[in-house]
Amino acid sequence: MHRALLPLALIGSIATLAVAATLARSSFLGAGPGSELSFDTVALPQDVLAPHGSGQPQLLPFKSAFTPSQEQLLQGDTVITTDKQMREVWHQLFAEPYDASLFDFDDSFVVLMGGGQITNGSFDISAVEQVQAEYSQPGGPGGDTTAETFLSVTSTTFLSGVQPADPPSATWRLSAVRIPRDELDDVVFRRNLVLGI
Repeated sequence: MHRALLPLALIGSIATLAVAATLARSSFLGAGPGSELSFDTVALPQDVLAPHGSGQPQLLPFKSAFTPSQEQLLQGDTVITTDKQMREVWHQLFAEPYDASLFDFDDSFVVLMGGGQITNGSFDISAVEQVQAEYSQPGGPGGDTTAETFLSVTSTTFLSGVQPADPPSATWRLSAVRIPRDELDDVVFRRNLVLGI
């Protein structure tokens, strides 16, 4: 890199980090920044099964109201609250045998986010926050307000701006976290995208 361009690159990198730090804090209409909650990252198998291609839920032999499609799991957001649901998710995503000892659904629940296919970068759940919002009730006497609490789960995708001469093949990226069961609430999902320079 030319010496004259180095300061510009450093300024750009600092600006990218500043934007990423700003985006990581939840802020919703009627709500201030959320309160961070503790969570544990779930170690998922690296090899994800190839998509089945139908876009339809892959139903197991038993009936269940919980039937997210493989596309939903690979690119969307899923809240998993029971061992049965986790087994269904695992069956659709991984060839490895399911290890029930990884989860304790009496004490926690799991949030899974799919980051799609990424060639050169990373995808992770980066924050779990409890948010309280206050809204004015339309037509309410004297400007009454109502309060609502919910969870905000944020993922961050980092895409490298410098591509290697021989880039690796794109792979499916997933991230999952365990959250204490007593924090279970409605969930709002946020996605941050950070582009490297």
